[in-house]
Amino acid sequence: MENLEKLKTSFYKYLNNELGEADARQFLEHLQSGTDSAAFLLLIENSLDSPLADQLLNKPELLGILNQSFARISDTIDAKPKRSPMRLWPRMAAGIAAVLALTALGIYFFNAKNAEPNNGFTMSQDVAPGKTGATLTLANGKKIRLADAAKGEIAREAGIRVSKTAEGQLVYEIGEGSGDPGKLNKLSTAKGETYMVTLPDKSRVWMNAASSLTYATSLHEPQRRVKLEGEAYFEVAEDKAHPFIVETEGQKIEVLGTHFNVNAYTDEETVTTTLLQGSVKVSGKPGSKMLKPGDQSSLDQRSISVARVDTERAIAWKNNKFLFENDDIQYIMRMIARWYDVDVVYTGEMPTEKFGGGVSRFDHASQVLKILESTGGAHFKIEGRKILVSK
Repeated sequence: MENLEKLKTSFYKYLNNELGEADARQFLEHLQSGTDSAAFLLLIENSLDSPLADQLLNKPELLGILNQSFARISDTIDAKPKRSPMRLWPRMAAGIAAVLALTALGIYFFNAKNAEPNNGFTMSQDVAPGKTGATLTLANGKKIRLADAAKGEIAREAGIRVSKTAEGQLVYEIGEGSGDPGKLNKLSTAKGETYMVTLPDKSRVWMNAASSLTYATSLHEPQRRVKLEGEAYFEVAEDKAHPFIVETEGQKIEVLGTHFNVNAYTDEETVTTTLLQGSVKVSGKPGSKMLKPGDQSSLDQRSISVARVDTERAIAWKNNKFLFENDDIQYIMRMIARWYDVDVVYTGEMPTEKFGGGVSRFDHASQVLKILESTGGAHFKIEGRKILVSK
């Protein structure tokens, strides 16, 4: 019973993205082992009637794949009287779809052709996934590698205490009257790194690979202003007296308190801002737009547009997943290059297939590429820290 309760706790923490990297990896490995399969099935069934079912997906092609994934784990249960097959709704709870389709239970990939897997795919080398890590550059120029820093206080600057938690996160604590708006800190992740920071105003920021965030050590007057390069997910603490401003190349986002994701990589064609909660104003050279939850803005030098999107896809990286939907190989390989810290080289004719599906970011590069190649739309070869892509 104790083990079952522990399994249940881990299951729901995973759905709510409350597991740290090490615990999430251990949970997925246990899931993949086939141990406690019956318990997992029961948890999934119960979850379909939970409040998570309010977050719905409506992707017919996903349903068949989820049924196949569910069948695979069902087959691992010892022979015993079987209950009737579980009915998977065409409109699935997003959290359950993630468990079935994005973990070791149901890693999948599909394209319009539904091609058979290429069993001849092999890898001579492999590349480990990215991990938690970043570099903090203080106002005095001192650089601190956070992966190497011990937990506890790592710096004190202008009355601001900077500490690293036992979970490896960075936290700022500001004393009364402390801080200097002119003193800037910069938090940077390299390729293959991700990090989470609690800013001096208690806003929280998750940073994707190859990104940087620059901010004042006080972050209070007259505005809470930060500068982003790359991608980050923000949960902004509400403070009506001090608007929160996110600046990227060619764009400004104004908020009071809200949750949103910003993708501002320089190698992407547009800067995209996806709103999950609250409201934001996005401004750039072409004009400005107000976003409501579920909106995503796309901005370039010539125009700004807003569309309704699947927010789960926009923040999949924060939840340790890759999620694609009708994406071309170049977009996918840019994501892979950042997370695995590899160079991508295209040889011969460029693959033209569109890919959809998902896979855990905890997997090694070979696993992700094998799933992509199983569609028949592209072929890959790993040479050191270089991935060769061909049609």
